[in-house]
Amino acid sequence: MAAGRTGQSLDWDAIFAAVDARQEAFLARLRAIIRIDNSIPPGRNYERLVDLIAPQFEAAGLTTERVIIPPELIEAIPLPLDGDRVNLVATRKAGKPPLTVYAHMDTVPVEEQWDYDPFGAELHDGRIYGRGVADMKGTIASLLTALDVIRDLGLEPVWDLTACICTDEEIGVYPGIWHLAKLGYVRAPVLCMEGSQDPVLRLGSNGAVDITITVTGVSCHSGANYNGINAIEEAVPIMIELLALKREVEARRSALPLAPAPNAPDHLRPMFNLDIIHAGVKSNIVPATCTLVVNRRFIPEERYEDVEREIRAAVERGQERSRAKAVEVSFMKAYPAYYQSANHPLANKLVTIMKRLHGYTDADFHRTGSGGSTDMANVAETIGTDQIATVGLGRMRESRAHGANESVRLSDALAHIKELVYLFCAPEIAP
Repeated sequence: MAAGRTGQSLDWDAIFAAVDARQEAFLARLRAIIRIDNSIPPGRNYERLVDLIAPQFEAAGLTTERVIIPPELIEAIPLPLDGDRVNLVATRKAGKPPLTVYAHMDTVPVEEQWDYDPFGAELHDGRIYGRGVADMKGTIASLLTALDVIRDLGLEPVWDLTACICTDEEIGVYPGIWHLAKLGYVRAPVLCMEGSQDPVLRLGSNGAVDITITVTGVSCHSGANYNGINAIEEAVPIMIELLALKREVEARRSALPLAPAPNAPDHLRPMFNLDIIHAGVKSNIVPATCTLVVNRRFIPEERYEDVEREIRAAVERGQERSRAKAVEVSFMKAYPAYYQSANHPLANKLVTIMKRLHGYTDADFHRTGSGGSTDMANVAETIGTDQIATVGLGRMRESRAHGANESVRLSDALAHIKELVYLFCAPEIAP
């Protein structure tokens, strides 16, 4: 990437027109990325996607490195995974301040019926449909297109760029960006492209833990149930205690506000969900086991140790009224909770360009916590920063991330490319 133009002499209208002229090239690149199935579990094809995009980063003038997570570090994830966890780091260094740009390669699986090919990235009525176009493989295509524009126009970034394209965000426990942060690849500030084109400034998010509770009974013929112990029925006292704890937990509030939304509280709150239950194989057999999975989201003000303690206590209270032969409880901590600043140079720069591109005013921007959980919490905790800015392709109320017919506006995808060029190349003071 040759040295080029910087500063307030840049003609941003001409630069943005150059982005619009690359619409078809962007769509072709996006389709190639979306066609590769990186849904997790099992999280296959990371190397295949890296093989596709690494040469494109190199063509834009960045140096690439593949970082494979050692298998023993993945063993803690209690899910059926397959293939190497290959992460890509692409860098451009010129002695300038550092900026880390992050995207993850994995997506949730396709389970519901779609109206369009979920791996097609088809364009219909101004919207692009496909698994991962919003969350968040689409941002890899916009990042590469922004780097192409910078190269072709001879622009000069004001940062030393490090792009981290990573594994396993959708399951957590040990996501790729955490591994890279531990190895020193990630430096603040961080631009996380798992965001939206909405006027939202994230202030932090909940942590997440899954709790698996296995209740053991004794199987027997349903016609002689007095010879057995029904694991489903003996799990009920435990579920009653968990639901009582749910009411207590969800009455708590964080100091972090929430952006206005239907049915949402004013402030971030913990969440407690009984999400999965498995038991029984046939109606004439008393079930010997019942397995319940609880998903607990905890606010930044809560300590994870207290979350675990109060759940164990609730299970023990229920077990006292249960005839179960045994009850086992295990915890899978996916992510910690964290705080993120909305007032640092990168975040302020993002507000400036979103106002220009979308016509937003300062009053439109909501500073909000998030009930979801993210590997940015691992980054914040590991490198000790709150300087994270978040922007992506989708919109929270319409993109259907994780759902059928996930989609983004083509106009928003082009806006995201423009935002990236601006964030990378504009001076701190808006042109």
